[in-house]
Amino acid sequence: MMLVDDQRLFREGLEALIRGTNDIRVIGMADNGEDSIAMLENEIPDVVLMDIHMPGKDGIKTTVHIKELYPSISVVMLTSFADDELIIRGINVGADGFLLKDLNPDNLTRSIRDAANGQYVLSGEAARILVTYVRELTLDKEQILRKRLENRGISLTKRELTIANMLLSGDTNKTIAQELYLGEGTVKNYISSIYHKLNTKNRKGTVQYLRHILT
Repeated sequence: MMLVDDQRLFREGLEALIRGTNDIRVIGMADNGEDSIAMLENEIPDVVLMDIHMPGKDGIKTTVHIKELYPSISVVMLTSFADDELIIRGINVGADGFLLKDLNPDNLTRSIRDAANGQYVLSGEAARILVTYVRELTLDKEQILRKRLENRGISLTKRELTIANMLLSGDTNKTIAQELYLGEGTVKNYISSIYHKLNTKNRKGTVQYLRHILT
């Protein structure tokens, strides 16, 4: 395996840990993406453990490069904290797993073995993020908005959710009334209720808030 991480103490600590195993060998260590790619010209490991946060060519860009040139290598990304966006981006570019750096030694070495055998490896928090992402792919816009609001302790009625989504689409009160077969006065009442529940003061602030929680 190869270890790519810009933190020297972490690299050396992990290398020392792996030296204590009988079936895993570190064939190279690099502190940046460019050097790791150059090292692959001489020897191809089964697994590359790659820090996602590195100066210059970061872990995601390096993974893209490695997967294009050496698709058989399993690239497992390392991170100190679980970031939803980075984990999804890493998986999308071909990473074969995500591990948090605070994983205990036994689980870490087991994950390396699993990756060498072609399995995807995920620490608990990374797995949770991916499960949430997959679930949301199957939801419609109103369901996603409801879930995001409920996570913040906010509960809108079904009609309010529909109108909130129409506000996001830029629909006017008149358009909303026509689409939902409601009077404009009724639509205004629903919108006032939405303002109250979201603690917003106007349409612009409401739309900004809803867009924020959906990104």
